[in-house]
Amino acid sequence: MEEKTPIVEKQDDVAELRLQREELLTKLKYLQAEFENYRKRAERDVESVVKYAHEALITRLLPVVDELDAAVETLKGGEAEGVRMVRDNLLKSLREAGLQEIPAKGLMFDPYMMDCVQQVPDPTMQDGVVKEVVLKGYRLHDRVLRPAHVVVVRNRGETNG
Repeated sequence: MEEKTPIVEKQDDVAELRLQREELLTKLKYLQAEFENYRKRAERDVESVVKYAHEALITRLLPVVDELDAAVETLKGGEAEGVRMVRDNLLKSLREAGLQEIPAKGLMFDPYMMDCVQQVPDPTMQDGVVKEVVLKGYRLHDRVLRPAHVVVVRNRGETNG
């Protein structure tokens, strides 16, 4: 066998060290990119937690808003005004936290934002239009907390499928 000279051995060692260095740099870049992705994902998670922190409380307050709406509708005079002011203040606070009423009446039925509780004929309206809102729906930012319960116009007869 042919023996390697010290110069050839050193060149082999240098080449091997360069290869190891390149492998380590590649691993480092991969880890750096992975860490950056983790950091961005963690930031998004924190933003989401902060954005929806009040979701459970707001959801529990929606029946109170419904009852205040009903009270305003049935009361007359000064009592109605007092209840209306309380309801408006509560709604203002909830809106500041991100609550939005889902618009429904007069719009086309949207199964992502509304639940159809009844279909009724109405020749003066187009099929699929919301004729009446039975229970208001609400969103917190872009998340539906409660879909609107609506009555939808259906003028065509039932089809057998």
